[in-house]
Amino acid sequence: MKLKVFLFCLMSMLLPLSPIWSSTIIVDLNGTGDYTTIQGGIDNALDGDIVLVYPGTYYENIDYIGKNITVASKYYTTGNETYIDSTIIDGNYNGSCVTLNNGETDAEICGFTLQKGSGYDTGYQIFGGGIYIKEASFNVNSCYICDNIAEYGGGISVSDCLELNLMDTKIFNNHASILGGGISKGSYDVDINFSQQDRCDIYMNYSPMGSDIYNYGGDMTVFIDTFTVQEPDKFYVHSRNNSVTMNIQNHKIEPINQDVYVSSVGDNNNSGTSLNEAYQNIYHALIMVKSDSTLPNTIHIDEGFYSPSTTGEFFALGGKEYISIIGAGKELTILDAEQTDNLFSIVGVENFNIENLRLQHGYDFSLGGIYISKSNTIIEKVDLLDNNIPDELAVHILCYENSNPIFKDVTIKTTYDQVNGNAINTGNHCNSVFINCSIEGNKADPEFGHFGAMANSYESYPVLINCKIIDNYGDVASGIRQMIAPNDDLYLINCTVVDNDYCSQGTISLVDGGHVTLINTILRNEPVTEIWFHPSYDPNSATLEYCNIDGGSLAVAVNDNGTLNWGEGNIDEDPLFVGGDPFSYELTQYSPCIDAGTPDTTGLNLPTTDLAGNPRIFNGRIDIGAYECQDTVSINEPDTAFIHNLYLFQNTPNPFTNETEILFITADYERVGDYSLSIYNTKGQLIRRFDGNTHDFWVKTKISWDGTDGQGKQVAPGAYFYKLEYNGNAIVRKMVKLR
Repeated sequence: MKLKVFLFCLMSMLLPLSPIWSSTIIVDLNGTGDYTTIQGGIDNALDGDIVLVYPGTYYENIDYIGKNITVASKYYTTGNETYIDSTIIDGNYNGSCVTLNNGETDAEICGFTLQKGSGYDTGYQIFGGGIYIKEASFNVNSCYICDNIAEYGGGISVSDCLELNLMDTKIFNNHASILGGGISKGSYDVDINFSQQDRCDIYMNYSPMGSDIYNYGGDMTVFIDTFTVQEPDKFYVHSRNNSVTMNIQNHKIEPINQDVYVSSVGDNNNSGTSLNEAYQNIYHALIMVKSDSTLPNTIHIDEGFYSPSTTGEFFALGGKEYISIIGAGKELTILDAEQTDNLFSIVGVENFNIENLRLQHGYDFSLGGIYISKSNTIIEKVDLLDNNIPDELAVHILCYENSNPIFKDVTIKTTYDQVNGNAINTGNHCNSVFINCSIEGNKADPEFGHFGAMANSYESYPVLINCKIIDNYGDVASGIRQMIAPNDDLYLINCTVVDNDYCSQGTISLVDGGHVTLINTILRNEPVTEIWFHPSYDPNSATLEYCNIDGGSLAVAVNDNGTLNWGEGNIDEDPLFVGGDPFSYELTQYSPCIDAGTPDTTGLNLPTTDLAGNPRIFNGRIDIGAYECQDTVSINEPDTAFIHNLYLFQNTPNPFTNETEILFITADYERVGDYSLSIYNTKGQLIRRFDGNTHDFWVKTKISWDGTDGQGKQVAPGAYFYKLEYNGNAIVRKMVKLR
């Protein structure tokens, strides 16, 4: 085989390529040739010339600049394979090793190792770590293309190309963060010809989509000597349109049809079949484990920190059918992309699950966290924290194109104040379900997506159950936009949507046939509009039943473009959250939301527990909001509520303007131990505390409060709570301060 390639190269050198004989330009690092850099030789070559490169490592990113020339090592003239290993173009992760994008029609490379290229950056996408070809024709003969990275085509990216001819070339250990770890064919009008006589090897490359080969469109036949596996599925060879026919003679690995293990102190040379023999990298485990519908397998990830700098992890990680990736726990197994790329890309796969992980610091052009397309997957017990984007789509989750993912016990949170984009973006028939999830602290502005928590469009109909949406900001809407979704509703069932803020269109924005149904949900946000109908385009609608809405029906701005269905059981009252530090949105025992939800929960598909893990229905009827109060004390408890022998009375006067008295006594004149009386605002923030002990607390104690905080400043008019604590027990009452 090598002899045939050598004779081909030798004949091409001896035959004229133009009306005049071609010239040979010598490149030698030692200075004995015409130039010491390959690019120097190319710059001074003419069509038909040969740039002959002597052995050495050339730290360059060469560009053929439109010239139809041959760049070759001494393998080209001698047939000695050692020149392939010893003549290296090292891209130094500073761009593609080789670039052709100036209309080359008869260019060639022969006898090199191409390594450590990082791809051609177009300003928004990065192509071809080893070789980038666009609108050109190229022959690749007897090269080793390895250890390159890009977003598209870790080894080779080719698009809008007349022809690519591959002969006797090895493409291995390349990585692409989006698609085509080995080769990415990016358009229909590309002919990639694989030599049947001098076959190539393509193996152990990685990408979340098309680990070895990605074909955008057009039929393709691949003749291979050695491929990663003998019978590749779409994890290894992914074709978006049309087909890829694989003709494989040998394979590199036999996939492991059992659970495999990954540890931060593992080794990819291990067997992977036990924790003691664990791999170090998750992407390597994905290559090695077998996808089997009759025997689903799991990749177990041990506790530890997995990132590019600490373990050499490569992101984005991909999905593989009938595989689960399960960590040791959200606080124990942490995947940190270190802003190199997004964390997961799950495209065109079924029955792929992720569980018990923290996913953080993802960053890519339009997505930081998890991308899901044409897939059904379950994400459970996962924290998505502090992911980011430079564009406008989704910080944490982008769900697109005929997908039906389920998110359970997932926290979607940004902990810093920097503006970014929508936390979640769904579109084009994506029907996602969120159960017991929290969406917190995400902030969007005009440059980054407009909607703090979620944006849904083009017939996407999420369902949110037992979810908490808090402290989000959007310059248009702080919570959710539902747009161009005429055939079904966005559902919020037993959700707590509070303390979000926006500029123009409310907490929930309905646009162009947007529809929402809220059941047993709390809406209390700033400013005053909770649901906003866009006044133009197709009409919208909102249906509310057994909800607690700040401002009642007046908080829904219909704008003469749709229908408000104000159902039974809706209230407008302070929910009386527990508060405290950190603030809790659980309900106090006096909350008007307790037992105020719909009497009939049939068809709501409620989980067995609330957001805190407590039984979802307590005391015979469901509460409004994401939390179910577990306290049996009713708000109708008599004024002389007591704990043991201690009585706490309603303050007098109530309401009050300047001063009020709080009285508590002991029964049978019994002396008690230390006590604490605390005053809180409705957000659960401590305003004032009075402490006492056995030396100053006798039969009857009366405490006067003048409406000041601990620093002596007058507090604002409004509702306050006072809480008496004694011997591990507590009683809470409400009072009102007037102007």
